[in-house]
Amino acid sequence: MCPSSVQKVTKMRNSSNMILLTFFGSTLPDRVHIGPINLRVRRFVSRPLQCFSCYGYGHGKSSCKEASRCGNCSALDSHSEEHCNVAAYCFHCRDANQVRSVG
Repeated sequence: MCPSSVQKVTKMRNSSNMILLTFFGSTLPDRVHIGPINLRVRRFVSRPLQCFSCYGYGHGKSSCKEASRCGNCSALDSHSEEHCNVAAYCFHCRDANQVRSVG
């Protein structure tokens, strides 16, 4: 039922309405018809692995060896996000948003 341009179909974890289609080649179609369903195609960009202790990248909380940070204001070892009453600040982008925010 899939078009010949689709190499692989994968159901996304933790999502009831998303599937990941892997295509042959590097050009993505705008839409894909699978049986009677007409699907819009968008490029998938996964988020990098981020630690929820130090908020660094490339490792998880269980293997973290760095000092912990507040997820709201980026302060080191002082308090948790739940007890933070300071304005949000991200040490990665140096902007007024939480450390784990997308943008």
